[in-house]
Amino acid sequence: MPLVGHQHQIEILELTDKGDGKGRLFDRPLFVEGLLPGEQALVELTEVKPNYLHGKVTELLQPSADRVADFCPNTECGGCQVRPLAYPAQLKLKQALVENALEQAGLGDTTVRTILGMDSPFAYRNKAQYAVRGCDAGAEIGFYRKHSHDLITADDCAVQDSLHVELNARVRNWMREHDIAAYDEVNHTGCVRNLMTRKGFKSGELMVVLVTLGEELPFEAELLASLSELPVTTLVQNINEERTNRILGATNRVLLGEGVIRDKIHELEFEISPLSFFQNNPSQTDVLYSSALEYAELTGNETVFDIYCGIGTISLFLAGKAAKVVGIESVESAISDARRNAALNGIEHTEFHVGKAEQLMPELHAQGVTADVVVMDPPRKGCDKAVLQTLVAMAPRRLVYVSCNPQTLARDLAWLVKQGFVLDEVQPVDMFPHSMHVEAVARLSLPAKA
Repeated sequence: MPLVGHQHQIEILELTDKGDGKGRLFDRPLFVEGLLPGEQALVELTEVKPNYLHGKVTELLQPSADRVADFCPNTECGGCQVRPLAYPAQLKLKQALVENALEQAGLGDTTVRTILGMDSPFAYRNKAQYAVRGCDAGAEIGFYRKHSHDLITADDCAVQDSLHVELNARVRNWMREHDIAAYDEVNHTGCVRNLMTRKGFKSGELMVVLVTLGEELPFEAELLASLSELPVTTLVQNINEERTNRILGATNRVLLGEGVIRDKIHELEFEISPLSFFQNNPSQTDVLYSSALEYAELTGNETVFDIYCGIGTISLFLAGKAAKVVGIESVESAISDARRNAALNGIEHTEFHVGKAEQLMPELHAQGVTADVVVMDPPRKGCDKAVLQTLVAMAPRRLVYVSCNPQTLARDLAWLVKQGFVLDEVQPVDMFPHSMHVEAVARLSLPAKA
């Protein structure tokens, strides 16, 4: 009988989607943070439920041959779940996640290319988001502890540029020196809620966004002075008055610069605002979108739909090889960014529509609008059924599906295959080293009718 506090020797069989080790004890799944597949450990039970158990490691008895020294001092941060796993083993794990998802969906005979990883999987993130909370010293800026809203310090982070860490320290010192109140999420009071920083991968331009509860920002001049020694391109005050976990509000007040930074991917230039969605790993974004462009097999004569187009990053990649690109996105500010980015690059044969894909796609198809090739990059939940049904009715020659969730990717691919599409190939890409996240690009084709 399992009891809290009792210790048991267990072997880890696999990792969960959160990166926790999973074994079995008393015919129940046992979840233990920090263990790797194949490892044996002495584990103390911390939670006993009828259908599962949780435990913590008291002694690692047999480590994995793929275990490496932990590079991160922020061990309670939930960001990099598989830090102790050697990077080549991480890539094998993510390759298997994609292959297993396809197999479970009945697509096990699909060709899956070798995953594309990074030469150096560190300092790759171009954006950092920090929470701001009060402490005995006055204010602290850091990350949330895993499974909580408790703050832990973030004085170093190996997957972020060192400038993010320096900006964190400067803002924290400014708050402490001038006794500026940090946000209290229980009472919904205070001044500064969050800090967001972005750095251009190729441009080196630097954006600082200070999220405040209200319009007031005391000691503004002192903040500008504290950041003056760093190459800050723009400083923005974002105002979020809502009681919400969403970081950014709708209102921006520019304190320095133009309120945007510019960066390049694959020689295309993009203007990035505080509210823009822009991939956090630009070097691998180039790899991911190049794979999508390869799978689209464009000759220059095609009309291409880019569904869930965001600020137009994939759209502009495709536009260089297509006759026309039509982008669809539900976020109005993203469509404004997409149009501006098209103009910035002198690309005129694109058009962008604001609206939910599940509503716009059927409307456009009913109007007789069609596409030769469709590229889609949906959120983690995958494509809405109305989008998939419209794709079947529209019958494009090729579909390129970019996904951040192997499970929903496999589900949608299986449905499309049942409707007559042929799944040609899948290319996994590692966008977030040391995490359990994996992206994949799938190519489908529609056989010509006899």
